[in-house]
Amino acid sequence: MGKDYLEIKNIELWSKVGVLDKERRYGQLFTLDVFLFGDFSRCSESDDLSQTIDYSILINEIKEFSTIFSCFTIEKFSEEILKIIKKKFKPVQIKIKLTKCNPPISGFNGQVSIIKSYKK
Repeated sequence: MGKDYLEIKNIELWSKVGVLDKERRYGQLFTLDVFLFGDFSRCSESDDLSQTIDYSILINEIKEFSTIFSCFTIEKFSEEILKIIKKKFKPVQIKIKLTKCNPPISGFNGQVSIIKSYKK
């Protein structure tokens, strides 16, 4: 296996994740970066989409899931995203960065992220 990976950056997700009732009732914006490691040599040679990961399907499935999912923590949300990617696409290795864009914390204007990895 080479060190090749697909990087999908800044997938915007709307999901009902948070400790506050209003976060789980109305939802909020998250962004997701996905790194999918694997051997892409067959696709590189053949230019055959079936020999790689169709990232348009991955993006759409995660976006659809996000609209119906609800939980308290970004840790749980990120774990569910990893499960979707593992089950559907079976990459050799995954790294994701899930960011809560505007956490409702008084006096805080930053973002909060979790980075998770999986390796076969």
